[in-house]
Amino acid sequence: MLYLSHQPKTQSPETRRALNAADGYLYFGMFNEALEELESIDFSEQDEAGVLLARIRLLLHKKHWRSAEELSEHGAGLHPEEGEFTVQRAFALHQMRKGEKAAQVLMAAPDWIRRTGILHYNLACYEARLGDLTIARQCINAAIQINEGIKKSARLDPDLQALWN
Repeated sequence: MLYLSHQPKTQSPETRRALNAADGYLYFGMFNEALEELESIDFSEQDEAGVLLARIRLLLHKKHWRSAEELSEHGAGLHPEEGEFTVQRAFALHQMRKGEKAAQVLMAAPDWIRRTGILHYNLACYEARLGDLTIARQCINAAIQINEGIKKSARLDPDLQALWN
């Protein structure tokens, strides 16, 4: 899963600490502890982009696809400038085997996301899973042209395995 870099807005020191702790717990697979940290964040900051994205990442790691998709859609509505909500929503839809809907979500993404390569990479995954390897190859080639670093991830991604066989 690829994440866009996120520039946090002004947050309280307590919120920054809780987000860092939640990320650490998530890294070690300690989901309950990560959730406790996120729950400790003041109610007034619960709808900040960084907090919502941390919750979504937790849901994705727990494979709670529907909840992650719904929270991503909510976050995109609150923070339309934050493209990671779109990418995470599409990923959750993809995991629910709703590749066509995931592709639609990405195609409606802001133009700047196309310049990162992430959109093309994810579209390649969706198209490969849907069985259209020609379109998947075009998408992954576009992603690699934009960002050469994507090539290594693409070679290891099980969704794209059919492209390399």
